[in-house]
Amino acid sequence: MAHAQFIDEIIKEYLLYRGFGSTLKAFDADLKADKEKSFRVDKIIEQLLQFISSYDLNSLKELWNHLDTHMFSKLETQFMPGVKKLENAVWKLYLVNCVTNNKTDKVAEFFIKMTPDLQNQSEWKEWFVLPHLKNPDENPNFSLHFTKHWQDTLLLSLHNFLASIFQYMPTPIIMNFEEDALKISKLEERNQSLKNRLALLLDKGPESVTSCQVEPPPHLLDDFYIIAQENNIIDNQGRGLRNLIRNMGTGGSPILGRKENTSRKKMSKSLKSSD
Repeated sequence: MAHAQFIDEIIKEYLLYRGFGSTLKAFDADLKADKEKSFRVDKIIEQLLQFISSYDLNSLKELWNHLDTHMFSKLETQFMPGVKKLENAVWKLYLVNCVTNNKTDKVAEFFIKMTPDLQNQSEWKEWFVLPHLKNPDENPNFSLHFTKHWQDTLLLSLHNFLASIFQYMPTPIIMNFEEDALKISKLEERNQSLKNRLALLLDKGPESVTSCQVEPPPHLLDDFYIIAQENNIIDNQGRGLRNLIRNMGTGGSPILGRKENTSRKKMSKSLKSSD
């Protein structure tokens, strides 16, 4: 959906052309508050990291809930464990940032606000002691999350996950215009190429164009085709019978010709005898 911004500009241009000033202002306001950032994965992750670095837990939670409501909740059930794992990793990244920067008040705030959602998850049982540890980055239960490798892996996994969702989620018709325009362009190029080839053949003369007899494939020989073939056979038989009748009235038949000659000889003999 990389062309979403381009479509936004087209819509704004149309609203301006139609004189829908109030609608245009409302549209601009919605674009500024767009949590999906025109479906740009890098912008969404950048926004998540900004909320984490600024210790803005409310905005971070609001953004994640928006993504969960509008996208994650519409996925098939087998993807739900992966979504939950990414969500927990984002919360842990928030806590790691707070601990790293000695924001103990933000750590305490996190557990106060998030405990109702996390207390029943076995994955978080050990994390409730985090505010009481002096050096959690050295604790075996938490040290992995303070490494650059874990943090980079999380961001990469989140990027790939969001990119996959945006790639395969259903889109409105207006967002398919670029793909449709490309298909039409290819068809027009193909059509023009065929026209050019036909023109070259016609310039070479009729002898360069060879005709071929195309027989219908067997699966297309329906009842109408069979009836047509039977009619041809009947027509041929009818013509043969008519030819036979016409020959019977002439001397063209070998059998009738012999009878006719014999009768003529008899008649000539009888005339001679009478003389």
